Amino acid sequence: MSNSGDSADGEEQNPIVGVLQTVTPGFIRQSFAIKFGLVLLVMALSIGAIGFVATEVITAETEANAEANYQGDAAQQADVVQQWMQSNSLQTQLLSADQAWEGDNSAGGLTLEVNNQKRLGVADIHLVDDTQGGPQVVASTSLDDGEPLGETESRQWFASQNELPAIQGLADNDVYVSDTYDTGNQRVVGFVSPTTVGEDRYLFVEVSVSDIQQALRGSNPERDIGFTQVVNTAEYHGDEDNTQNVVMIDARGEEGKVLERYATNEDTLEPIQRATELRGETTRAGVIARMNPNPDVVNDEYTVGYAPVEDSEWVVVTHGPRSEVFGFVDTLSTWGTIVTIFSVLLIGIAGSALGYSTSSAIDRLTAKTEEMREGNLDVTLQTSRIDNIGQLYDGFADMRDSLKEQIEESEHARKEAEVARAEAEEMASYLQDKAEEYSDIMQQVGAGDLTQRMEQDGEEESMDHIAAEFNDMIEELEKTTGQLKSYVDEVEEAGAEVEQSADTVRDASEQVADSIQKISDDAYDQKERLQNISETMDTIAEQLETFEGEGTDVGDALEQIQEIASEISEIADLSEETMAEAENVAGAAEEQAAELNEVSGRANDLQRYAQPLRDILERFETESEHEFVFSVGPTGGQPSPNDSDD
Repeated sequence: MSNSGDSADGEEQNPIVGVLQTVTPGFIRQSFAIKFGLVLLVMALSIGAIGFVATEVITAETEANAEANYQGDAAQQADVVQQWMQSNSLQTQLLSADQAWEGDNSAGGLTLEVNNQKRLGVADIHLVDDTQGGPQVVASTSLDDGEPLGETESRQWFASQNELPAIQGLADNDVYVSDTYDTGNQRVVGFVSPTTVGEDRYLFVEVSVSDIQQALRGSNPERDIGFTQVVNTAEYHGDEDNTQNVVMIDARGEEGKVLERYATNEDTLEPIQRATELRGETTRAGVIARMNPNPDVVNDEYTVGYAPVEDSEWVVVTHGPRSEVFGFVDTLSTWGTIVTIFSVLLIGIAGSALGYSTSSAIDRLTAKTEEMREGNLDVTLQTSRIDNIGQLYDGFADMRDSLKEQIEESEHARKEAEVARAEAEEMASYLQDKAEEYSDIMQQVGAGDLTQRMEQDGEEESMDHIAAEFNDMIEELEKTTGQLKSYVDEVEEAGAEVEQSADTVRDASEQVADSIQKISDDAYDQKERLQNISETMDTIAEQLETFEGEGTDVGDALEQIQEIASEISEIADLSEETMAEAENVAGAAEEQAAELNEVSGRANDLQRYAQPLRDILERFETESEHEFVFSVGPTGGQPSPNDSDD
């Protein structure tokens, strides 16, 4: 029996499992309980590690999201403050361009006009002339006409003799925005813009900060777990001159610390400094997740987001207790740790119980199988379990019963196998003898005896089939070899006949050529003689013509001579034509003789090639009945003319 955990013979095994089995000690592989315990331990440690790591990752991601949200809140609230300042500056600028501010207030028209321009959120509107004695009220919604503006304690920053930025240098489209100050009734921010009706006349609008405080408080109600402050990072000229980091706006309203210093501790001022450094940068806001408690800000550990207000010296800082800002993060971390520990414990307890129960059942089954291996097939295999272990018990019980039947069947099969073995040995002996017989026949055939045949005895169908196929093949080979022998004889005879015929025709052609050459020579000689005779006759005819001129009658003789000369000339032309025909016939005879020489050479080659083939075929022995006569050669199998002459 193989060790527990080992794969069965022939079963495909995972390479990783094979490596683990190689490096795992034998005593561990032999014990299911130890292996199960180790696996359980690895699972518990893995789940614990995964749980803790996942908790940390999720916590870090959630904390990062919370920081991003808080950072976004700071940027959003800085935008709210900037838009509030820009909106009021634009309103003041547009209002200062009104031509209604021209003239004096003797009839109270300007006072009526400033009261008519007062709108929601505006505390007071003042029309001010900058005189040599200082700013003087021309018309106002709350101050008396002609009252020196510099005598008002909260508005002393407007006086030209102060060290504050001079408002006299403002251009027509410029708006000066003051710090927050207390008028006695409420806290406001002043917006000053020069009018277009006079060089030293200004429109002075005081806007209450209550609206912006309410806006900062409700900018994100779902995340309203702290408070927002707007801090002036420049020097503030209030009750205490040259004081930095004074709170201009506090979203807590009356409960806040407006016009007070944000903090005195350098560590607490860190978000103010960081916000100042962000001016002009692409990053619009930041967050510090953990700040130490400070009585000036929050008594508990808190988180602060910061962002600069563009186009001003103000910064926005949002605060919230860390326990509330990151409450969900801390809860997630705590519960993630609790769930991880609980999962590890649950796996350990449940796995231990299951492992003990399974290991005990397997140990009992192992003891039963040991008895079966020792030969006790009457062992009892029963269990109350209905799971895989119970099915394994039932399987072993069925295997035990099946093993008994197989033992009985194997005895019967053994006897049948002995009989079959004897028959197989007899068949093997027969096949060996038959193979040797067939081998001898094949060797004789291979040596050239194509008359050999294999006998069929009807004992074994496959061997008889081999013999029949072999005999058919050898018979076809024998026929082919006999035919080749006859064909070679015919080829030799035909080659001899062709060569003999070619020699005879060549001799005849040469004789014809010689005869024609003689005829041509005779015709040439005759042509020369006839030409000589014709020339002689022409001479005689000329002499006769001379005699006829002298009075001698030779007319008849002259005509006869001219006729004879004409006939001789025609005979000469005919001789020339005969000579030309003779030369053509002689040339054709020479060409035929050359072709016959080539045919004779090929016939000679055919006889030379046929001789080695004959030598090879003579090595094969065949029956004469398989040899045939083929019609080959120039005579088609008929006797040649030379043969008939013989």
